[in-house]
Amino acid sequence: MAVYAYRCPHCCEVEVAFPIGTAPAAVPCPGCGAPSARTFSAPMLTRTPAALSARLRRAERSASEPEVVTSVPRCRAPGPVADHPAARRLPRP
Repeated sequence: MAVYAYRCPHCCEVEVAFPIGTAPAAVPCPGCGAPSARTFSAPMLTRTPAALSARLRRAERSASEPEVVTSVPRCRAPGPVADHPAARRLPRP
């Protein structure tokens, strides 16, 4: 079922669900009974994932207001030494 939007010329907008391809051109308004004409809008086919949306917003914001860095990032600590017997024979940095 698809949701179709209709607009009453007198009072409100109405959303009604019909099977795809069977929506009439007009439906009666639930408030005043006047015929409400069908309106067309962009379909919501996909949604942007939240993480991607946040990255896009941050990129847009940094284009005009870049973040100021006050210090040099610290070096990453070396990872833990493997406890595997074969790893003991490897050269150490």
